[in-house]
Amino acid sequence: MTEQPLAALTLRDAIASVDSRIDAPAVSQGAPVEATSAGTAGRFILLSVASTHYAIPEAFVTELERVPRVTTVPRVPAWLCGVANLRGDIVSVIDLRAYLGHPPHAPSGARLLVVRLLDEPFTTGLIVDAVDRIVTLQGDDVKAPASPFEGALAPFVSGVCTIGGTNSDRLVAVLDVDRLLRSPDIRQFDDPSKDPS
Repeated sequence: MTEQPLAALTLRDAIASVDSRIDAPAVSQGAPVEATSAGTAGRFILLSVASTHYAIPEAFVTELERVPRVTTVPRVPAWLCGVANLRGDIVSVIDLRAYLGHPPHAPSGARLLVVRLLDEPFTTGLIVDAVDRIVTLQGDDVKAPASPFEGALAPFVSGVCTIGGTNSDRLVAVLDVDRLLRSPDIRQFDDPSKDPS
């Protein structure tokens, strides 16, 4: 497992800064990507939500931003903050703290991860408490959890891994972002007239 600091404001900058030290090619927005739905090998973004650590495949992340101004939308679940304009693209914004049943206000250092499906034009923003760094995981780094996960993200955990930290190792849940973005909760506001095929 290879660890790199995530010091830049955008994921594209962070990826560019570490690519010279990693043999894998950079993933740019719109580039074809080989990825399994479980995403158990490759480069991952480490993040935290409500004191729990998660890893999501880098291939699904297009940007890392400060949380932008969000326009609220009436009659939606509390975890759907609303929509935001990111350089001309309107994306829905989901507060993962609220999705997990925690108070919906995020800490002041919260970040927005813009994530997408790889095979259709679906993009959304996920508000997380913090983004740590990029790591490279091998398939055997990710194991089945010793006990079942609980909570709203439990159906989307593809395994767990141990990541070395500055003070101690920590257990990280690896999220299947493809399954999360295709879930009925997330897709309930899709326009049925838009057929991705």
